[in-house]
Amino acid sequence: MNIKTVSVTYGRKQNLGDFSSANIECTLWADIEEGEDLHEAMSNLWECAKNNVKSQLLPLAKTNGSTTVENLFLGLPVELKKVTEGEAK
Repeated sequence: MNIKTVSVTYGRKQNLGDFSSANIECTLWADIEEGEDLHEAMSNLWECAKNNVKSQLLPLAKTNGSTTVENLFLGLPVELKKVTEGEAK
């Protein structure tokens, strides 16, 4: 089998409140050179896609008055905490 092109798609949905949400998604394609490590190429694509989604997700999570991002794991929020109006930053 000779794989020439690979792709990954990664996405997250962010609740914006008031019955609104944002779908943040990234699709990346890469051409594989002969002799290139397929596993390494795919890992790099996944990491890049997750980082791009994270960079778009964080501003939404920070500006949404009802939640804050406490910790990140693999570039994604581990826990979104409710914030009362008096505690909002």
